[in-house]
Amino acid sequence: MPMPVDTRGRKIAIVCHCLLNANSKVEGLAKYAGVHPLVARLANEGIGIIQMPCAEMTALGMRRWGQTREQYESVPFVEHCTALARDTLAQVEEYQRCGYQIVGLVGVDGSPTCGVAHSAVGDWGGEYEPEAWAETLRDTGRAPKPGVHMELLMELLEPLGVRFVAIDESVEGHGVDAVIETLTTR
Repeated sequence: MPMPVDTRGRKIAIVCHCLLNANSKVEGLAKYAGVHPLVARLANEGIGIIQMPCAEMTALGMRRWGQTREQYESVPFVEHCTALARDTLAQVEEYQRCGYQIVGLVGVDGSPTCGVAHSAVGDWGGEYEPEAWAETLRDTGRAPKPGVHMELLMELLEPLGVRFVAIDESVEGHGVDAVIETLTTR
């Protein structure tokens, strides 16, 4: 009896949790239903996916409200993100040890935790008024620095050759074509 042929591509992208599950986002912030279109594009390219845990949801749950990078820079949250980043590092090291290529990590620009090129900033105090929530979100600024969780991941994974790219939900098409091009070009 012939042995089955293993057709895996040995290429893997690390992807923010919310790109595979929009339900994990802060209420009112999902720009797509269920799974981001990027996921189908990765599958079409034969790229496997490591879904990162959502640092915000695992620390604060589903009923959290949006916060900024400054608010998430607390010692307990940074420690939480450090533990999650180490778990991701362990997976990357194991895949690389076994000959797999990590084509990159896909963040979500504008996120205070998972932004790559920029993250949500501002010290609006944390007051939550449901009737003014949309206005508060519009007034949140962006700074050219990664999110809290992403910054820790960069420290651990860039020395291993992992590239960082991001979906940007503030632009039409979310930059999917550019992300795919970056991940498939070496």
